Amino acid sequence: MDDILQGRAPQAGRFCGYCYHPLAQDRALCPHCGRSPAVVPLADRIPDEVVEMHRKRRSREGLAVRTIAWGGLTLGVIAALLPLVFAGATWWSIASFFAILGGFYIGSANLANSLGDALGYRWGQSTVGRRWQAFVAERDPTPAGDPTT
Repeated sequence: MDDILQGRAPQAGRFCGYCYHPLAQDRALCPHCGRSPAVVPLADRIPDEVVEMHRKRRSREGLAVRTIAWGGLTLGVIAALLPLVFAGATWWSIASFFAILGGFYIGSANLANSLGDALGYRWGQSTVGRRWQAFVAERDPTPAGDPTT
């Protein structure tokens, strides 16, 4: 799906009719959900709603990473300015400014890449999960009293 969002893969082709995972011509079952084209007819295009829900997932993942990175840098600038404010512009306060700023830069980048990625991924996946359930419920309404569900 990421390749489709970035324009590196087509949104049309041969896809599982349930989960829209790309299917090779020789595949009898979907490698993602395990459904057979005999049970769920193939799709030749991914619905725009599915593409949009994955776009939102990527947006939320990035938002979490950028928020942690910029928040860390903002704290770093504030902490780095403190020696300049309270001690004046001496050689050691200027050196400490750059040292503190560099430390916060490295720390916020590492924190954003670890914690931000983890939080963003969970947030994005939970969003897609909820939207996917609503999409499937609307797409495949189950008749009342159907014992197969």
